[in-house]
This record gives sequence, structure tokens and C-alpha cells, in this order.
Amino acid sequence: MQSLIVQQQNNFLAATMSKYSSAVKNMEQTVMLPSLLQDIPLEGQDEAKDARASSENLYECYVLLKSIKDTVECGLLPFEDLKRQINSAYDMENEDEADLEKLFYVHVKGLCTVFYALTNKANTLTSRYKEKIGLSS
Repeated sequence: MQSLIVQQQNNFLAATMSKYSSAVKNMEQTVMLPSLLQDIPLEGQDEAKDARASSENLYECYVLLKSIKDTVECGLLPFEDLKRQINSAYDMENEDEADLEKLFYVHVKGLCTVFYALTNKANTLTSRYKEKIGLSS
């Protein structure tokens, strides 16, 4: 029974990552001139919450979303950076090793939440770019 739950959770994570990658690919195909995004600040209801934790303008957001997609799809994060991030995250965790299943689900939920937010950000950026160049539908 537990293996079925883990398999469903893995499929959910894969689907979430796939939706994110698709949204960023759509963004990349739509945004032909990323430099047009440099003067457009992050604003609006949805972005206002995320602005404090992310880029200052849509161009920086565009670069960030592409970078994360490349890391997700290809694992392009240099090994030393990855090792440092894992070690710092591990140091911050004070969870009991006996409850690894609970810790696993907490992290999967966190990843899904991040990918959901990044997917929305990519879709918003694509829409705002279309508005900027007059292609809004």
C-alpha cells in the first residue's frame, strides 16, 4: 500500500514538474525579444506577493525561470553548488531520522508548491509579454 502511495506521489511530482517545464517552454517560444521585459516591473495582485522573494523586473524573472527549467530538466547546477545547498538544507533540518516518510512528504509538498508558483509566474510573464507587443487574446 505504501509503495502505491509513493508511486502516486512521484507521478504527481513528475506531472507538476512537467507542467512547469511546459509553461516555461511556452514562455520561451512566445518571448522572442526578452530585452523588452527589462523595463516592465513586477506588479499586480499575484506578483506583489512574490516580488519580495524574486526578481525586480520581468526580464530577471524570465532569466530565473529559464535557469530553473534547465536545472530541472538537465541537472545543470554545478556539483559544488548543489553539494553546498544540500548541506546547508540538511544542517537546517532537525527532524528525527525515524520519521523519514513524513519528511519525504513534507519536501515533496514543498517542491510541488514551488513548481506551482513558478508555473504561474511563467504563464503570467508570457501573458504580460503578449500584452506588451499587442498580441493579447
